[in-house]
Amino acid sequence: MTGSTLTDAEINHWQAKFESLTKGNGMTAETLKEIYKAAGIKVTDAEINSQISAADAKGHGKVDFDDFLAVMTKQHDTNAEEGVLKVFEMLDTDHDGQLTGEDLKRGVSLFGNSVTEADVEEMMASADVDGDGLINYEEFLKVMTPSKVNGQSLF
Repeated sequence: MTGSTLTDAEINHWQAKFESLTKGNGMTAETLKEIYKAAGIKVTDAEINSQISAADAKGHGKVDFDDFLAVMTKQHDTNAEEGVLKVFEMLDTDHDGQLTGEDLKRGVSLFGNSVTEADVEEMMASADVDGDGLINYEEFLKVMTPSKVNGQSLF
């Protein structure tokens, strides 16, 4: 199975959905066309073929579950990163692309939590990789997204 940031429950959910749609035969252009039709979405055959080709990592003309899971994982990760960006932008009140300890303290309190100076210093120390006393978006993203070892999420 492809390593992902999806949980086991999410993978099981998507596998059940995939199997119910494809009846164990993989997703062909015809299957995808039926799914779009059932959803009331109009797409051309060229669009469908393009989508199958983009997802078909093995090049056999259909999307198997591993291909499907890779697409769903990419979408999940993209959505997660967009959420992190929104939080970063909310915390970065002066819009300079950097978070200070004060920004973090204010952000934590916005979520109804209290934080000590020691807590803020610890957060800054763990996130401030380049040691400039500020947290840029890349540093924030690393802290806010799940870590992986051998493609498996650590939390």
